[in-house]
Amino acid sequence: MVCGTLLSVIVGCGGDGVTRVGIEGELLAQNGPVRNATVQLIPQAGTEGEGAIGLADEGGKFTVISSRNRDAGLPPGRYRVRVSQLIDGDGSVLSAEATQAEYPFSREGVPPPYSSPDSPLEISVPEQGGKVIIELPVQTLGK
Repeated sequence: MVCGTLLSVIVGCGGDGVTRVGIEGELLAQNGPVRNATVQLIPQAGTEGEGAIGLADEGGKFTVISSRNRDAGLPPGRYRVRVSQLIDGDGSVLSAEATQAEYPFSREGVPPPYSSPDSPLEISVPEQGGKVIIELPVQTLGK
């Protein structure tokens, strides 16, 4: 289930001339906030731009920047949502900036299909931006 509540936040145009709006996101799973996760927003048909990325903090809160240009915000429209959370060999959640190359014994903490590019999760970002709550209908693995 994906819910969205509006909060007026305007960001403007990025270096590529595409109009962007700000979002304040919150990432939740059945067992609480999804902390230290990467949120990838992949534009769907009819949505401008190259997509966006956000890093969820300890409380599951995130903002986004464009995937390529690193501009704040993203264009209004529909996005597929992919979530990744790396878990270390001892079961602890790694930093959102951690990579599997740095932690070869890490594993994905978000079950498929939500951690894959074909994730069924989608959100709609309205023209005025705002608050977006993304709810994963599963439990994550991290302690």
